[in-house]
Amino acid sequence: MADVLFLLAPGFADAKAGPGEFYCAPCATVSGLLAYYPHLREKVEVKSIAFPRPRAEVVELLGGPDHPGCPVLVLDDASHAPDGVTVHTAKTGKRYLDGPTDIGNYLAARHRVSRPHP
Repeated sequence: MADVLFLLAPGFADAKAGPGEFYCAPCATVSGLLAYYPHLREKVEVKSIAFPRPRAEVVELLGGPDHPGCPVLVLDDASHAPDGVTVHTAKTGKRYLDGPTDIGNYLAARHRVSRPHP
């Protein structure tokens, strides 16, 4: 299995947040990184998923229903994260990163692209 990146598809409704459609700002940040470095899509499996929970594909890998929000990068069993990146371990034993900064730093170290400015 390659690393798998889950991003929320834009244009979703969330009654708790009010009327209208929304996008996930952290997911948009990671999407921007993928736009800067399109070759990352060849290195990482990117999945756009719907907003409502439970998010079946994430639950399948990380357990649930209390899995992390998006963006989330589920690491291949052979992947190693660089120092300074917070790696979480799910109930299923899978390791994952969440948040655009940790995901950006991981992708920078692993695939030799620029890292997020602090």
